Amino acid sequence: MASSSDESTDTRLLKAALIGNLKLLKKLAAELDYGEGFAKTFVGVKDAEDRTALHFAAVGGRTRICKYLIEELKLDVNMKDGKGATALLHATLGQHFPTTVYLLENGANPTLADDKGFSALHFAADKGCKELMRLLISKGAEVDAKSDFGTPLQCAAAKGKKEAIKILLDNNANPNSVCHHIFTPLAVSILAKSFECSKMLLKARADPNLGSCGVTPLGIAASEGETEVIKCLLKAGANPNFTNYYGLTPLEIAALHGNHDGLMILFPVTSQIPTIPNWSVGGIIKHIHSKEAREQREHKEKENFLLSKSKGEDAFKRKDYVNAIYWYTQAINADPSDATVLSNRSLCWACLNEGRRALSDAEACVLLRPNWPKAYYREGVAWKLLKNFVRAADSFSDALKLDPENEELQNALREAVQAEFGVPLGENLAVMHL
Repeated sequence: MASSSDESTDTRLLKAALIGNLKLLKKLAAELDYGEGFAKTFVGVKDAEDRTALHFAAVGGRTRICKYLIEELKLDVNMKDGKGATALLHATLGQHFPTTVYLLENGANPTLADDKGFSALHFAADKGCKELMRLLISKGAEVDAKSDFGTPLQCAAAKGKKEAIKILLDNNANPNSVCHHIFTPLAVSILAKSFECSKMLLKARADPNLGSCGVTPLGIAASEGETEVIKCLLKAGANPNFTNYYGLTPLEIAALHGNHDGLMILFPVTSQIPTIPNWSVGGIIKHIHSKEAREQREHKEKENFLLSKSKGEDAFKRKDYVNAIYWYTQAINADPSDATVLSNRSLCWACLNEGRRALSDAEACVLLRPNWPKAYYREGVAWKLLKNFVRAADSFSDALKLDPENEELQNALREAVQAEFGVPLGENLAVMHL
């Protein structure tokens, strides 16, 4: 770590807020104040992610600093950083209860969310912080608030946070909430291998047949070898004859994954499948691993790939990027080697300002098709979103080597180089068409 003499005054001020040194904070603010007052100084000093001293004070749980900035300098308690997060979100994420209480009592809005849709309650549920959850709900937090990655209940279920789930259900959270490409709370609780959470959700009337992402809870339990969950789901009314995205029943899924115990439970309750000639446990196992069954699954995968890709393209044309991502993900699951779909999903992530995810897909695209200019272009766009203009320029340059006459690539490279040297960019980011 650099010594204090190597750091800018801005950085030292933000660090003073983080560690709770009020005396140093005021001293550094005085050095940076050019006659406009401390309030403007504190609003203007930001890090690369547009976090101010108030955000850093919340990150560190420094209630005294928050009190000074909010009460004495009248800073907006709900101001957002570059990712849309408020001080309340930072305090909750850090599990700083006293700071969270102070912020809520001084005007912090518990319903505000960051750019991904995460509210303070999402973070508290994800961490299983019971006291914070009760506090936030009592102050008006929305129990069914939707983010790009689900509701607070889905967050808690994914981590197997039993007590957090109970708090949410006791406050009328919807056990059947479905958010785009995210599994239902019941489904994610099964994936988290939390039998108690699954039982609790079923008791709260979670639908045992509600599928998402092409699978049902019973299908997930069969693939994961969760025999007790299988019994519980069947008792709750799960239909053993429902098929997944590839036309397989939970019985066939259990056989395919070597889940013999699950197979024995599901066999007596599953209707006979006409395509399996020998309707017995042994006959099912033999059939599911046969060449004929494998070819049928491969054919179904190809069908699903084309259908999902088409639906993804339709959703993109409607600018419904979240649903486009859902369908492109289904297509990638069917054929992970298709660079075009990865490129398209990278574009959707970019349209949602999800630079990291856009980059991940773009890099996978480059690995699959190292001689495709668009793959490097997608990579450059992602780096640009992450404000790494040097890497963006490198990627655009690699694309130009493969397509030297492409004006769009030339402009993209020029903009990245200009941005690195502090020249203002135009508002519109050129994006190649699908």
